[in-house]
Amino acid sequence: MQVLINCAGIRRDAVLAMMKHNDWQSVIDINLSGSFLMSRGAVPLMMQGKYGRIINITSPIAHLGFAGQSNYAASKAGQVAMARSLAKEVARKNITVNCISPGFIATDFIADLPEKQVKAYKQMVPMRRFGTVEEVADAALFLASAKAGYISGTVLEVAGGL
Repeated sequence: MQVLINCAGIRRDAVLAMMKHNDWQSVIDINLSGSFLMSRGAVPLMMQGKYGRIINITSPIAHLGFAGQSNYAASKAGQVAMARSLAKEVARKNITVNCISPGFIATDFIADLPEKQVKAYKQMVPMRRFGTVEEVADAALFLASAKAGYISGTVLEVAGGL
């Protein structure tokens, strides 16, 4: 195994005072614990091959925060912290660990939001548009390549200046 991209992500939005524990836990389990389990499984295989690239798909919410998304923000901030720590653990094994932080991307993930909220989000982005899946894929291809061999423990923002 040479490349792992941790890209699972769910939302269970609610203000913290009203959030059900199950909604908190399911977001942490899928978004953060899933990345932990996949990375833990991949690292020994990458060490055997003396090469590896681990990429976590995180979110600007990790450092911006959004009302009603404390569980999501915590899970994505946890991915960033885990990546930075893991990058130090595996650096001498020719394994890099990074994050891609896509901003608002034109996917089904935001399609279920009310139109008013979608318009407001678009206005928040300095480029005044949503990103494309191709732009995120290009970032992943770069970080997965040998050209990114000296980049580790960082977050690549693909967020239109957000």
